[in-house]
Amino acid sequence: DADANILEDAIVQSEEFSAKLAIFRSGLIPPEQRWLQLNAHKIYDKLSKREIAVFEMRTLKHTFPVIADALNISVSSAKTYWRRCLAKCEKMFVSPIDGNSDG
Repeated sequence: DADANILEDAIVQSEEFSAKLAIFRSGLIPPEQRWLQLNAHKIYDKLSKREIAVFEMRTLKHTFPVIADALNISVSSAKTYWRRCLAKCEKMFVSPIDGNSDG
């Protein structure tokens, strides 16, 4: 049992480290593209929990039937959540250099 607990703790620490490293590495984007990252955070804060779940799965290239099955929703609902995400994200894809962004 002690060895199993040590292994579990090591796995948890590894996962936490990987998550923190991913966040840190995300800061290595070129300065001229950082507006995308900043705007993304604003958009994520506006998404519902269900929209975030669909958004995450869709950006990992899961199909709508797979998403619907995983989230126990209809394919039509999965597509609706995706369209809502895209509508909320629309502003994020406009560069402030173009003068067409809130960021």
